[in-house]
Amino acid sequence: MNTNVSIVEVGTRRYRVRTGLAGSSKTPAIDFRATSHNPPGESKAKHGKSERISLNIPRQVHKYIIGPRGSTLDKLRQESRAKITVPPERSRSDVVEIEGLLDERQKAEELITQIVANNMAKVPYTHFISLPLLDIDVQRKVGEFQRDAQRILQNVDSSSFVHPGSLHITLGMLRLLSPADVTRAVEFLRSLAKDIAELVSTKPLLVSVGQLAAMEAASQARTIYAHADDFDNSGRLRRLCAFVRDKFDSAGYIDEKRELKIHVSVVRAKPASSPVNDEDDLPKKGSRGFSVNAVPLLKEFGTMSFGVCRVGQIQIARRFRHAENGAYENDGALSLL
Repeated sequence: MNTNVSIVEVGTRRYRVRTGLAGSSKTPAIDFRATSHNPPGESKAKHGKSERISLNIPRQVHKYIIGPRGSTLDKLRQESRAKITVPPERSRSDVVEIEGLLDERQKAEELITQIVANNMAKVPYTHFISLPLLDIDVQRKVGEFQRDAQRILQNVDSSSFVHPGSLHITLGMLRLLSPADVTRAVEFLRSLAKDIAELVSTKPLLVSVGQLAAMEAASQARTIYAHADDFDNSGRLRRLCAFVRDKFDSAGYIDEKRELKIHVSVVRAKPASSPVNDEDDLPKKGSRGFSVNAVPLLKEFGTMSFGVCRVGQIQIARRFRHAENGAYENDGALSLL
């Protein structure tokens, strides 16, 4: 299937929007079109005929189409003059139906597209591109450090300490809102296999993990991380990370514009009994702005080395989903071995 993809700029973020209205010079329509409900043989270009179409729009953004007490949906209906039906939340359906004349349907679709683009940043990330660090010795040393760190860092929740089994390098956060989105992302990763093999070569990709630092000022730290560097100083790790991120960014999968920082988070400070935060996203409500004085910790453990780890996979990992050993579950991976 030939799918055109446009990148919609909204503020400082970008969104991957698949074109639905061929030849339109207006804001691209989302390629969520499921089906037309017209009787067989009816012309879709006929302006005098009311017709009905279905759009597959992720249910995570339906509430923005509806608006407070239905106000946004009412406005959409008034401006487009089309009948727009959003399924009830309990149905777990993605299908939004539009009924009306051709220009009414196009107007409704255009307005809905803009609402989706404007509000997509409010939908939580679902996945991330990960280089998991699965070396048992590295995980053991990180666990030992975290136990020592708990006596220095006070008033933090136990969930502040990243599970050693989930250690990883994040290349980018992803918002994959349907099984089809997940499949496309995995297929895209695997399409890079040949280029990645050339970057990595046949030598094992060995990464040294250590040298602690704070993401912010050490006296007001929220994230404490270990540096991750090529063990052989070949630069392959940075080239690999930059290549994969750039490719996903160009394809519209990554909507964050912050610079790639290759690191391994070991502590994400959260106050006692706060909601669990994950990966390298912004802190959630309850932990936003919370920080710790990491100066004593870094003074004692800043030069610590956790050892060398062989990186064997790139994964499309799921947020908040862990296996029994603490590792993130994933929906697909590309082997580097």
